[in-house]
Amino acid sequence: MDYKKILKAILDIGEQMINSGAEIGRVEDSMYRMCRSYGFVRANCWVISSNIQATVETPDGDIFTQIRHVPGGEMNFDRLDYLNNLSRKVCAETPDAPELSAKLEEVMNRPPQPKWQHYIAGILGGTGFAVFFNCDLLDSIVAVLASVIIVALGDIIGKKEDNPLIFNAIISFIVEFFILFAVKLGIGHHAGNITVGVVMLLISGIGFTNGISNLLHRDTLSGVINMSKAVLGATGIAIGIALPILIMKGVM
Repeated sequence: MDYKKILKAILDIGEQMINSGAEIGRVEDSMYRMCRSYGFVRANCWVISSNIQATVETPDGDIFTQIRHVPGGEMNFDRLDYLNNLSRKVCAETPDAPELSAKLEEVMNRPPQPKWQHYIAGILGGTGFAVFFNCDLLDSIVAVLASVIIVALGDIIGKKEDNPLIFNAIISFIVEFFILFAVKLGIGHHAGNITVGVVMLLISGIGFTNGISNLLHRDTLSGVINMSKAVLGATGIAIGIALPILIMKGVM
């Protein structure tokens, strides 16, 4: 066994699990299980949302440490499901380093979700919440268009900006201007209801929930980081919505 490459592959799996939206406790537990399955005499894994560290002792007495910065990525529960299955398969079969890397590569090269599904999900989510907040037919039409704008801008801006405050502020600013202009032109009637509905697409509910879960599992640092990101994102939304309202002198 090439234990250095085995450890590298285990960290690769952990990194991709975090990027796909896994809880910190799940990632840590999976890494410990994989380390034990390869017969490491001792393993110490430490995981937070932006960093992974692992020190292992091999049966030969060698000690290796690897540290990995996790830059973050878009949540992908389909990929996370396959990564979970891969970690279980690794524990059951303990493939060698080349085979383990090949299996991970196979998971990472799965076809991405079609763009049209992404847009349909955004439209259903944004418009559904708008209807929930008492939007009428014309308001719903504006909500559909606003949801499409949010998804399109998210794809474009997400490639260049990963700061949740700036990301959400830019998208909220543009979308709120669109909503206010649409209402001013008579296409919609209730700008506030539309805004509250479509902005739900930007709220980091999963990040905040994972943060609370981490705190309950005594992963304090990870919990604080995830909740801080969610709060930053919410601040960006507030700034992005408030500026167009102030500029247009309270059309709402």
